[in-house]
Amino acid sequence: MGKMKKWIAAAVLLSMAVGGTGCGEGSAKKEKEYNVTLITMDQMDVHWVNVNAGVEDAISELEKEGYTINYNWYAPDTKDNAKQIEQIDMAVSNRSDVILIAVNDPNACNQALKEANADGAKIIYIDSPATFEGEATFATDNYAAGEQAGEEMLKILDEAGITEGTIGLVSAQAGVQSCVDRVDGFCKALEGTGFSPSEVQYSEGDTAKAQELATNLINNGAVAMYGANEAATIGCGNAARDAKTKVYCVGFDNSSANRALVKKDAVQAFMAQNPHEMGEQAMKVAVRMLDGEDLGGEVTDTGVSAVTAENVDEFEN
Repeated sequence: MGKMKKWIAAAVLLSMAVGGTGCGEGSAKKEKEYNVTLITMDQMDVHWVNVNAGVEDAISELEKEGYTINYNWYAPDTKDNAKQIEQIDMAVSNRSDVILIAVNDPNACNQALKEANADGAKIIYIDSPATFEGEATFATDNYAAGEQAGEEMLKILDEAGITEGTIGLVSAQAGVQSCVDRVDGFCKALEGTGFSPSEVQYSEGDTAKAQELATNLINNGAVAMYGANEAATIGCGNAARDAKTKVYCVGFDNSSANRALVKKDAVQAFMAQNPHEMGEQAMKVAVRMLDGEDLGGEVTDTGVSAVTAENVDEFEN
């Protein structure tokens, strides 16, 4: 059976799983044939598109080595714990040998993951792990990345001659651990300075809402803005672009929209993760594990880079 790629609504995927499509029950598997499911947080961020691309590139290499990988990519339309749990169950129905997953919440999916594991699916985390123990994790150290973003912000503000003020914080959704860590690391960098963080505002992954929240913070006197994910960064950048006074922005995630904002000097820097590397490494390691290697729960930091006007062209997809 050839590689299969699906990126469609959960309801359609569920009906396919029940009907035995894809990695479904009744398929006679061959040697070196594995069923793999990727489950991401949503379909909105280009970050997850790049994770999927990394998995697919790894599969292409593995197939040249004689492997057959039956692959599904499941993603809710928006961040939704209940839908992620449904999709874990779908992966079990599809007889997945391994589930590559980025969880919305570190605890919400634990029971579903435990049951999937008991049914024979190995768990490898990408980007955002649950507290249920997996075989391995490939992710950014988000606390360290957030601290790096804070240090970048301080450098930018120092160069602009700004030494104090409130920095507005816009994140994705309460409880998303990767974003929590990015905010906590960022705030750590501000300790002992003349800057204080605002209360975290949550955009629910919506750029328009992020812009509205950022505009309110700017109108209330914020001298700079920090976006903890792609949508938040776009919203903060758009609000800064439209502000009557100069407002400085630092954010997260490499996308065409964020690169455009850097080129317009609406965002001065964003932290670029390596989602392709996450997906590619996780897929290759998954096969080594299925071939018998013990991964031992190892966590691999895939790192970040600060993207500014000086190097933005190097980060074109």
